[in-house]
Formats: sequence, C-alpha cells, structure tokens
Amino acid sequence: MRTTLPVSLGLIVVVPLFLPDIASAQVIDAYFPPLGTGFGDLTTEPEQVRTLEHYAPQGLRYGPVQLDASGTESVGYDNNADRLANGRGSAVVTSSGRASAVARWQRDQVHADMSVDDFRFISQPIQNRTNWTVAAGGTHDFGHDQLGVAYTHLSLVQTPVDLGALGLSQPVPYQYDTARISYTATTHGRFSFIPEAQLSRFHFGRIDPSPMQIDQSYRNRAVITEGITGRYELAQGRQILVMLQGTEIRYMSGNMGLPTRDSNGASGMVGMDFGLSGPLRFRALVGYQTRQYRSSVFGHISSPMAEAELGWSPTRLTMATLTVRHGIEDSAFENVVGFSYTSADIGVRHAYSRNIVLMAHAALQKADYPRTPEALNNTVLTQVGANQALYSVGVGANWLMNRHISWTFNYNFSSQHTVGAGSFPDHTVMLGLRFSL
Repeated sequence: MRTTLPVSLGLIVVVPLFLPDIASAQVIDAYFPPLGTGFGDLTTEPEQVRTLEHYAPQGLRYGPVQLDASGTESVGYDNNADRLANGRGSAVVTSSGRASAVARWQRDQVHADMSVDDFRFISQPIQNRTNWTVAAGGTHDFGHDQLGVAYTHLSLVQTPVDLGALGLSQPVPYQYDTARISYTATTHGRFSFIPEAQLSRFHFGRIDPSPMQIDQSYRNRAVITEGITGRYELAQGRQILVMLQGTEIRYMSGNMGLPTRDSNGASGMVGMDFGLSGPLRFRALVGYQTRQYRSSVFGHISSPMAEAELGWSPTRLTMATLTVRHGIEDSAFENVVGFSYTSADIGVRHAYSRNIVLMAHAALQKADYPRTPEALNNTVLTQVGANQALYSVGVGANWLMNRHISWTFNYNFSSQHTVGAGSFPDHTVMLGLRFSL
C-alpha cells in the first residue's frame, strides 16, 4: 500500500474483545447497540463493562447513583509498532482509565461513561497516541412505551492495519460524534415498533508533525440515518424482526473541483432474535442494501447484507461467541465509494477457577473495493480495484486477586494482506495490572 494520497478503502477491523488492553478503541461498531434495538438502555449500550460475578468490583453507591472506575497499567512488546511491511519493533507502555455513572429511578435511567487509553512506544515515539471516548444516554418509561436518547464522542486514530486507512508511518487522528433518539411503541398485542433517528459527524485531522502535512478534510462528512424496526414476540425472549433504514451522507467540504461523493441509501432486513438468556443465544438478520451517489461518475453500489450473533455456554464455566457480518460499509472510513465486506470472529472464555479466567479469539475481515472511474485517475480519489484481508488470533488470561486488583496477560497475532503490498504480520505481548473501585 502506498504512503501518498491515493489509497485503498475499508473499515472492518478485528476487535480483540478478549484482549481489551491492545485495541479496544479501534472500532466504532464496538460502541453501539445491535441493529434494531432502542437507544440509551444499559442492556444494549455496550459501553458498560460487565465483569465476573464472584470478584466483580462493587464501586460506590450514593442513593440511586452507582459509580464505577478502573485503571490499568500495562507493559509489553510489539514487534511491528509501525503496522507496515518491515516495520520496527518497540517496547510498549499503555495506561488506561475507565469511569461510569448510572442512576436509576422507577421510570427513568441515565448513564455516562468516559475512557482514556494512552499508548507509548519507547523506540517508536512517532506511534504514540491517546484515544478517549465519552458517552451518555438515558431512557424514560411511559409505562407502555419507552423513549431513549444517547450521545457518543470518540477521539481515535487510524493505523495502517485499519482497513481503509492511509498506509502512513504514523497514526491519523479523527473524531466521531453521534446523537441518537428512538421511541419504542408497544401495542397491546405482541407487536412493537421502534422509529429511530441518528445524526453523526466525522472529522479527520492533519498529521502533525510531519514533513508532508496530509490534510484529510476531504473525508469530513455528516451522516443522517433514519429507520424503523418492527418486532413480533413469538414467545418470551423470542422475536421476529423487520428493519427498514435510510441513510444520507453529505461531505462537509469540496474535493478540489472533483465530483461530490454525497449519497443516499436504503436497506431492509428481516430476522429473528432468540433472546439473551439460556445456554444458547442466537440473533440473525438478512437483507439487501443499496447506495446511490449524487454524481453519475460514481453511480451506485448494492449488496446483500447480513448480521448474525451466536452465543453458547456449554457449561457454567465456559462461554463461546460467534459474530458474522456482510454488507456495504460507508459510514466510517471509506474515502471514495462504498465497498462490500465480510467479517467473522469467534471468542471463547473459560473460568479455570473462581478467580482465573482464560480467553482465546480468532477473526477474519475481508473487504472488496471497486475501481474508481477513469475520470478520477491521478486525483486524490484514485483507487484501483482490489481486496484486503486481516487475520487475527490471540490468547489471554485474567487473574483476579480480589475485587479491586487483577493481573491481565494478552498475546495477539495479526496479519494484513493487501493486493500489491504483501503481508504485514504483527505480534504483541502485554502484561497489565488493573485497579478497580
């Protein structure tokens, strides 16, 4: 992959869900509830961290308010800190902090979360970065219906292993803000409807300091999403889902006289949700997605889409999860037009004893990029038809000494393969000490 402005595109990055000290802040999807659910509820907003029961930190409680906080200091080694072919290795020191507050009343619930992750690469200081996030939300129960709102701000970076990022020698900072509102209307029968709306904004910063100031403001955009989900309850915890959604993308600045990349899109999905309890949990949606670009140069792109989540607990001590997704991705890191992607990841967590937990994961992400029209050759939007794949495997362990102190160990291997650029293997080993209220 080249290190100048012509780029390859993509989004879906492996989230090492069982290796949170390594890359837990790299994927926007990790901060939002599943498709077809309301906003603002703690049961769907994944920013709330859930820990093991026996050694779970108790936090502090003041009346209806529950406060939780934790901090982690980790050291380790990354043999490819640059995330590039022939990248240099470096010792790594990470400092992470989390804080959350939840207030519950009879009909209302509000919550707020904040997290900070600081990465220091001893031999490669150009890779140093600090990610931070803020999220808030709440619900009001009308007795039969429910109103939910949520807001999230992410300040993150892209690295070359993020599909769709520039292949540069230093991280690219960007910010993402989104405000969401939903209304769950329940009928007196088994039907319920969830109209929703979401407004998002992407803002990409300059790379500073750098001999070549690469301005990525041409990627800044606003995304408006509106939709409605219909649910029919077959039995307790089992539902049929039908979801319709529209998306409008508007770029904030012109592209030096080039055609606009603004677009309008629509998608429809149908599926089933078999609940969130019991030894076997399954949720699947399938449908079709299309995107029409305002400029005839780009035309349109269409693709089947699917989302499936499977959870299995063969014993009370073991839990396995499988997530598969396929569709068009254009709401996060794309530079020119949408692209189709497929992602699959599996994770296993086993409680070896009351206070020792073992974890493992494996994942595959693949993206297929269309070729840009000839009219855009030799411009900032140039892209050749290509594909990109990212493989990841890892293991980890968590030793909970008591409710407030625990040790973490993580090993992760990933390898990205891009047509014309070869593979970028990376090994990371981290040992951390965590303190919690």
